[in-house]
Amino acid sequence: MAAGSSVMAPERTLVTTRIFDAPRERVYKAWTDPKQLAQWFPPEGFTAPVCQLDVRVGGAIRIDMKGPEGEPFNGALFPGKGVYREVVPNERLAFTLAPEIGGRTMPTVLMTVQFEDQAGKTKLTIHQTLDTVADYEEMVKTGMKQGIAESLGKLAGVLSGRSTDRGVTVSGRTLTLTRVYNAPRELVWKAYTDPKDIVKWMFAKDWESPFAETDVRPGGAFRVGMRPADHSHEGFSFEGVYREVVRPERIVQVIGDGRVMTTTFEEVLGGTRLTVSLEMSEGEEQERAGWSQILENFATHVATLSGRR
Repeated sequence: MAAGSSVMAPERTLVTTRIFDAPRERVYKAWTDPKQLAQWFPPEGFTAPVCQLDVRVGGAIRIDMKGPEGEPFNGALFPGKGVYREVVPNERLAFTLAPEIGGRTMPTVLMTVQFEDQAGKTKLTIHQTLDTVADYEEMVKTGMKQGIAESLGKLAGVLSGRSTDRGVTVSGRTLTLTRVYNAPRELVWKAYTDPKDIVKWMFAKDWESPFAETDVRPGGAFRVGMRPADHSHEGFSFEGVYREVVRPERIVQVIGDGRVMTTTFEEVLGGTRLTVSLEMSEGEEQERAGWSQILENFATHVATLSGRR
């Protein structure tokens, strides 16, 4: 444990909040176990070949991040060193981290992490504070906000056990799922829209898709068969029309019952980020479980198409 507190100045502090579907102890461990931290702390496309944590007040922290091969990073190594200032197990961490970019040590970031229990889930609040406003502005320009967002997306995958998972959120009756697939955007687009591919992944556990029909253009129709894998009953059709199609970036579909589903495809260093947002017709847990399974099937199929499985 540690005494003392850190002064959080809003003019030089980036505040990020996320809720994870995991107990507080598991989320805390993901921050303090070097094997887990190495999996998610680097932003998309980066790895951490060195991750050493001495999780106690005054203990050292070292995280060296390696960029992807090819331009603009060419596999470069970005060392990062710091010291733990506060350690309250399952409740609070505070540590400094000074990254090195191109042989130049960047401003030191004080990262304070608060872990709050929310009925079995965990609310994570992160303050990233710089010594001066000038230092803060410099780090913002280097992508500090995007970096922590990508890292926390990868943390969701570590907690769920699904490497492609980047989190699930619910706002009102809208469910949003984000995944990152290690494949080019054109390949992901094809796998998502080609009927020959759709029948390989568009179903939840113990179900199957016997057929798929798509006319991928504004006003075009789509129809996907859904039935139990044991053929215990006929099932149903998931159908509707395409409202908007911007290849290979965005698709908006109107399902037969009037609900809207929007899918975006973004190029990121880790491959392609797929975001699916739809209005729910069933309970949140049922919809979350079903669509998580569908996108996990999609991950398996994309890996097969890209020769990674």
